Amino acid sequence: MLDIGIFAPFGTDHERNTAFCRDTDVRHLVLSTGQVGGNDVAPSGAGLKEVVSKYADEGIRLMALTPPRIPQLAFGDAGARHEAVANMGELLQNMGKAGIPLVHMYLNIDELSEEDERERLWEGLVQVYRELAAVAEEAGVRISTHHYHLPSRLLWNYETMAGLLREAESSASGVTYCQGKSQMAGDDLVDDIRRYGEKIFMFHVRDVATRTTGPVAPEVERRLADIGYLEVALGTGEVDMVGCFRALKEIGYQGQLYPEHYPAIAGDSAAGLAWTIGYMRALDRAV
Repeated sequence: MLDIGIFAPFGTDHERNTAFCRDTDVRHLVLSTGQVGGNDVAPSGAGLKEVVSKYADEGIRLMALTPPRIPQLAFGDAGARHEAVANMGELLQNMGKAGIPLVHMYLNIDELSEEDERERLWEGLVQVYRELAAVAEEAGVRISTHHYHLPSRLLWNYETMAGLLREAESSASGVTYCQGKSQMAGDDLVDDIRRYGEKIFMFHVRDVATRTTGPVAPEVERRLADIGYLEVALGTGEVDMVGCFRALKEIGYQGQLYPEHYPAIAGDSAAGLAWTIGYMRALDRAV
């Protein structure tokens, strides 16, 4: 069976997070750095150990932390790069001491204006990842990076993500594979999973729709027009859920599946998360 993890549904309310995990039989959790107290960028090792212990006492492992995004300025300015690497390096070291194995990394989503800017920033991005990977390897932490989905961004599809992993090669660098972003980027999800293989450190389970059939509510039409896609319940959108789960089993995926951007039920996001977990378990058994 594939394993399931979740992003803390109740933020800093660790007791409610624990109760939800217990009731849904989930044993792996992700928090943001801002949800563990203290410094939002690099919480202290002691503070992280306290939170890790709090969940471990209930049989739950804190698998990853989501830090603030690295600013795009860090890829083009030496001073900003030094500051970003220092902050992230401190976080990686503190996570290693606390026994948190993954950093759940997002880059910013600034639009690029010119092709020469892309080349210049790409070189800086690779340098940042080379420096961070060296720290991560020493700390015993792995960097799991999530890409965007529009070609006007620096890191946006399989080709760019694979290029980063190749140019900044490290056992500590891998992918947070997002079904939704990859679908909208026009990638072949099943092929991606097979090609990434063991480089997939985390997996976001998500379904999206970029078009509608039949009449829809005005607010749905507005949202689709504004951002170009809709978050929909698993199995109702354009993502090949069955194919992806089969591919994960083929590569022997050992990480967790993390439901993301699931619709709420009657305005209750936790209820939507519980439904989504049930769908994922049923699909896992079916394939």
